[in-house]
Amino acid sequence: MNPLTWLGADAVRRLLPSLDDQLDLVADTYVAASRGRIELPPKPGLHPREDSFLNAMPAWLMDRDVVAMKWVASYPANPARQLPAITGLIVVNDPDTGAPEVVMDAGEITAIRTAVASGVAVRHLAHPGWRRVAILGYGAQGRAHAAVLRHLRPDAEVVVWSPRLREPIDGVEVATDPRAAVSGADVVVTSGPMPRSAQPTIDVDWLQEACLVLPVDYDARVRAEVSSAADTFHVDDVAQFESFRSRGSFAQWARPHGSLGHALSTEPTGRLRLVCSLGVGSIDAVIAGAVRDRERVARIGVPLPR
Repeated sequence: MNPLTWLGADAVRRLLPSLDDQLDLVADTYVAASRGRIELPPKPGLHPREDSFLNAMPAWLMDRDVVAMKWVASYPANPARQLPAITGLIVVNDPDTGAPEVVMDAGEITAIRTAVASGVAVRHLAHPGWRRVAILGYGAQGRAHAAVLRHLRPDAEVVVWSPRLREPIDGVEVATDPRAAVSGADVVVTSGPMPRSAQPTIDVDWLQEACLVLPVDYDARVRAEVSSAADTFHVDDVAQFESFRSRGSFAQWARPHGSLGHALSTEPTGRLRLVCSLGVGSIDAVIAGAVRDRERVARIGVPLPR
């Protein structure tokens, strides 16, 4: 049996495919899922502390024959301890033997993969000529989204709001309040913390008529009425959405019209478009599989005894 390979955060960062390749990999994975070519059980979660969780996210990508699982923790209070809010590991297994091949730090992939998923949605579902982007919550996820959206449209106007921001930062405009940030935006991303006692405020009257809304933080900031009013409403995985709803999230939200993979296979319609990315393990798996493949050439991992 080959040695188990460890990839730390710096090695993962060096082995990540280009952003364009990641966008294509993620789009292909969503379409494969819509065709029944991915085994993706709803992720179980643990909640050992208030407003914190740990999720197990397994996936098998049949066409690529990638088997992987992410074990990820979200602890919003960690930055006050000088620790990252998101930590975790990804294990990639040999699909023939089941033996783990590579264990890698999950931070780099987690930070970029959600923004890449949003980028895939924007690339296909944002209205032609989109330019103004509102991002509510400007931590690691907010910054990653700004980078991906600027990659897609370098002249994009990025307006952000976060409770801790008061001055312009990273070349983006800082709004005085959430509604001011959202006003007139072609694309709205909400990427703040996800407290259990969230009180969502973004309603239909905040949004311009032709708009794509991407609530990365689930139902923490976008009200259920937006899901009812949306001309098209897709989620990255319908079964997982229903699983979360059975556990108390997305109360009163409308039923999705289908998966993001189905949306990517059809021409977009309607004015108000809503795509909710729940964070599915298949997206981590496809990027981790690409990192594993690139490591086989670069050989920069650390062999570990079994």
